[in-house]
Amino acid sequence: MSWALSLPTQSLKDSSARHVLLCLANYAGSNGAGAFPSASTLAQDTGLSERTVRYKLDDLEKSGLIQKGNQAIAAVHIDRHDRRPVVYDLQLSRGANPAPRTKRGADDATGCNSQQNGVQPGTERGAAAAPNTSINHQGTEQQQRQPIADVIAEQDQAAVDALDDRQRFSMFAAWEPNPKSLSDQLAIARLPAEAITEQLLETFLGFYVARPASVQSAAGWCFELVKWAKRDKTRNAGAAAQTDEFDDENTEWMKGVSK
Repeated sequence: MSWALSLPTQSLKDSSARHVLLCLANYAGSNGAGAFPSASTLAQDTGLSERTVRYKLDDLEKSGLIQKGNQAIAAVHIDRHDRRPVVYDLQLSRGANPAPRTKRGADDATGCNSQQNGVQPGTERGAAAAPNTSINHQGTEQQQRQPIADVIAEQDQAAVDALDDRQRFSMFAAWEPNPKSLSDQLAIARLPAEAITEQLLETFLGFYVARPASVQSAAGWCFELVKWAKRDKTRNAGAAAQTDEFDDENTEWMKGVSK
């Protein structure tokens, strides 16, 4: 937020846009990245209408003060695709540098100042920027310093650990089937455990991760995985049968033909 406050007036004359930028900066990490409050949240913060907030965000993006960031950050926290706000990164290099602060303190360990009038010229006014709280931003400072792929992997694992067996959730890349649920579904489908190959699991995950609107319980996803394996087996059997039918060396079709 201190970066937004230090912007020269001539670089952002629109007071409403400046207000939106200030509030947006409150949700960003220390590097200015990963801010994704919803338009309704910014409307509550600024007192503007949601429509006005969206217009001002567009203006800020056109002016180069913000740009769309990694949208996967919002996907980690919000399952439903239609409810995910846009993730913005603040372009800190576009703003003015913060004013230098004079180190504040006493002359010695006693805590006293040698000046008779007790005035300390050039002292710092105001407190340093407060760290983001869990209310203002969902990520920690440590996560902001990590590569985004590592952050998502950690949060995916946390999501796995927190899931209840009956809870419905969207598919995510780190998902692993529950061994008992998978074993039960394989037994019902009369399929061997070898039917679930690593390649088949990767294809299954890739298909459903791209469809966040699909939600199932842990057992439900095992059912879908086994159903996927069964379809894959049927397709492979069909392809093999078709190959045999048109095999040039297959002479079965000649049987019964009169000489």
